[in-house]
Order: sequence, then C-alpha cells, then structure tokens
Amino acid sequence: MDKNSKNYHDWLLKAENDLKAAEGIFEYYESPPTDTICYHCHQVAEKSLKCFLVYKETIFAKIHDLIALLSFCSSIDKTIENLRDEIRVLNKYYIETKYPPDMPIDYPKEEAKEAIEKARIVLKTIKNKIERK
Repeated sequence: MDKNSKNYHDWLLKAENDLKAAEGIFEYYESPPTDTICYHCHQVAEKSLKCFLVYKETIFAKIHDLIALLSFCSSIDKTIENLRDEIRVLNKYYIETKYPPDMPIDYPKEEAKEAIEKARIVLKTIKNKIERK
C-alpha cells in the first residue's frame, strides 16, 4: 500500500469512528447531547469528502465548509453532487455546535437522528466511490 492509499484509508477510518461515536451517544443516553451528535455527523461528512479528495490525489484547502468540499469533489465526479441535500443539512453543525455563544443548547432528538442518517448516506456514497476501483 502506497502512502496516498494509506492516507485515504486513515480519513475513512476517522469518518467511520465519528459515525460510531454519534450512533453510540444517541443510543446510550435517554436524553443525549444532540449538539455533540450533530457535530460528529458534520465530521463524518467532512472526513468522507476529504477521503475522496485524498483518494483522487487532489490538493485542497484546510477548510470545514462541506459545501465547498462537495464542489471540489463534484468537479472530479459529478454524481457526488447527489449528496447536496445531505451536505446542506450537515454543514450548519460545525460552527453552530462547536463554539459558544453560537451553539444551541440542544437540537431536538429527531434532528440528531436525521443528522445520523444523512451522515450514513454521505459515508456510504463515498465508500462506494473508492471501493469500486
């Protein structure tokens, strides 16, 4: 395995771990910290998109904006544009959930569940792109 190959696998592993964290927190607590779940879901999408860019050996800026990352990915593979709805929803969970005073105290549990589903879709789509060589 060459250096780039290992590197994109590392991005994929981190995305998978963020999804496991979001799912675990959601399932473990009766009243889970939904801001933390949504933040992890943003991280799933961000690391998945960056995984794709690394896989394609594309240089990209160190950014957290999922819309911009999606645009970079879509310029390489137009079908990734199909993730626009998921990305649009998940994009708000970076700054909103990370720093006061911007962060909400809590999102509704249903919203956190939806964020997990959208994160799963993004991760699955990217895994399918890189695993069907």
